Amino acid sequence: MVADDHLNAFSFNAVPALCVRIGRDVQRMTQDHAEAFDKVLEHMPERYPLHEDLANAILEQGLEAGFDLALSWEAPVDHAFLSPVNTMHGARPIPPLVPIWVNCFVAPQPTARRCFAFGQHIARVVARSPWSVGIIATGGLSHFPELSLPRVGETDTVFDRKLIHWMERGEHEPLLELTTAELHKAGEHEFLNWMVLLGAVTPARADVRYFGELRRINMAAVEWSLP
Repeated sequence: MVADDHLNAFSFNAVPALCVRIGRDVQRMTQDHAEAFDKVLEHMPERYPLHEDLANAILEQGLEAGFDLALSWEAPVDHAFLSPVNTMHGARPIPPLVPIWVNCFVAPQPTARRCFAFGQHIARVVARSPWSVGIIATGGLSHFPELSLPRVGETDTVFDRKLIHWMERGEHEPLLELTTAELHKAGEHEFLNWMVLLGAVTPARADVRYFGELRRINMAAVEWSLP
């Protein structure tokens, strides 16, 4: 699962560009004054199993492939990881997870091209493994969090639809050319998470299941079917 930190798992003492959660289990984030996104998860289990071997393979082979990945034994997961788990699995047992964080908010961020390449690395690790793996990336489309207070409430639907068009057609090269400045200007900070997934599934075309213009944020649910 690929998502971003909302500056509550990590801090300005250390902001990893790409971080792999290792260990045997991971804790759901609990906060005394949780945001609504996290408050709705309070009915969910407090701990979740991790796929220790897959996480270690992504980390160790990544270092050999030139990715200077961070790792964490302690970082908890918030709604960015658990909302899709809750939606997809409901009351069914949740399979072992490998949470991966992308720094989407604190400059300098990894580039879209670098995130895509990391996704390709994940695909290579999985292809060499005995496991059946699903990859999920989360993050809203255009929106402006509290880090950009003057623009809270704005969206960029034209830019959103351009991204979706490229994904539907399997045209990933224009996405690789996106700069951090372009993503920031359009409020697409969290699209870097999507770029990791795109690297893992390329050149597959996307099937769009949902697109909605909501208050303060645009959202989409997109699926890729691989052979």
